[in-house]
Amino acid sequence: MATVLIADDDPDICYLLELHLGRAGHEVISTSDGAQALEAYAAHDIDIAVLDVSMPDKSGLDVIRSIRAGDRRPELPIVLLTALAHPDDRERGLQAGANDYVTKPFSLRGLVTLVDRLLAEGRSPRRWID
Repeated sequence: MATVLIADDDPDICYLLELHLGRAGHEVISTSDGAQALEAYAAHDIDIAVLDVSMPDKSGLDVIRSIRAGDRRPELPIVLLTALAHPDDRERGLQAGANDYVTKPFSLRGLVTLVDRLLAEGRSPRRWID
């Protein structure tokens, strides 16, 4: 069982992710903004994070940059889950250090599969290459 950090300001998305990731056997910690996500990351042993990009206080990109710059699990697998679907948005997300970029609407089954795959691979962040 892995501990999954979810940060999304949409409570319905958090609920659905909690439900489906929980059914997949994961412990889920949900937050509604980037600052809370960083607090949860510091307080818990997080195995993977699923972050919205557009959130109050700190964006998902801010959270990724803080995690990647820190000494505590900078290799943490991180998925960005966002409504921002422009290729430039995807590029910014991957450049910030996301392992993957998923746009809304999304498949819950596909997201659970992605989380499980990233956990199994233990991948380090992808870097965008021009």
